[in-house]
Formats: sequence, C-alpha cells, structure tokens
Amino acid sequence: MIEKLDFLVRFWELKARNASLGEPLQSREQIELLSLMQLVAGDLDAPAAGRVERPKGALPAQMIGDGTILPVEIRNVTAAAVVVSCASIVPVGAQLILRTADAITGVEYALPCKVLWVYRAAPTIIALVVDGIPTRAVFAGIPEPRMSMPLALGKHARMIG
Repeated sequence: MIEKLDFLVRFWELKARNASLGEPLQSREQIELLSLMQLVAGDLDAPAAGRVERPKGALPAQMIGDGTILPVEIRNVTAAAVVVSCASIVPVGAQLILRTADAITGVEYALPCKVLWVYRAAPTIIALVVDGIPTRAVFAGIPEPRMSMPLALGKHARMIG
C-alpha cells in the first residue's frame, strides 16, 4: 500500500499545483500529469460509505486537526480518496492533515485532506479527499554498507610450509 501512496502523492501534487492560481506547471510536468491521469483513470471515483475490512498491508497514520492528533489506520488508497479507520468520529467537511511514515525507506508523507464521509461502526471508517498539495519528505538516509578496510586485489605470494 505504501508504494501506491507514494505514487499517488506525486499525482495529487501535480494535480493541485495545476489547479492553483500560482505558477503553471512546466511542460514536462504537464506531460507527467497527463500520463498519471491515464494510469489512475479507473481509480477516480470515491468509494461508497461503508465498512472496509482491514487489509494485510494497512498503514498506521495520524490525523492532525483542531488541536488533536488521532491515531488511524490507512485501509484503502485510491486516486479519489484515502479510507482510514479510527476510534473517534470526525465531522464531515473537517480539514485536517493525514501523516504517515515509512521507516524502511525513511519517507514521511503529509496530506492536507477534507473529510468526505464518515461511517459509524466499530471502528469508525472515514474517507478523506486530498485537498491541497501533499508533501513527501525524506527523514533518514539509508546508509550504504562500508568496508572497514579496502580489499587488496592483486598478486599474492603463496605460503608453503
């Protein structure tokens, strides 16, 4: 699921920048956005409100808003919405930040979102629509293995004894 989230963060970023009144996308970014739109064309409809089973690759995350940080679990990611489960209820239309990190790759994602719908159950299921420019930040570099001493390659004398 983290790979799909990483892919969609770039799509949402370009889409939001293209829709904003700021500087237009560069030509290569426009081509990239059009390519990404073709890839996610079948994924642009928001899921219907309802129960979403916990997938094997569910991601822990936090919803941050109105002075509160709520632990959530990302259960589904589409180009239209991110579906999370949580123990609390959040009002429809609320603005918040969805934050998650991948410790293996050392990447943190922050998605500005708006609550699309809430399905009251145990746990509560919430659909979030990305509403702004998401960020992807590398918080830790993956160290490369280093040798303490370089290997000496070349001619070696053979010891007989």
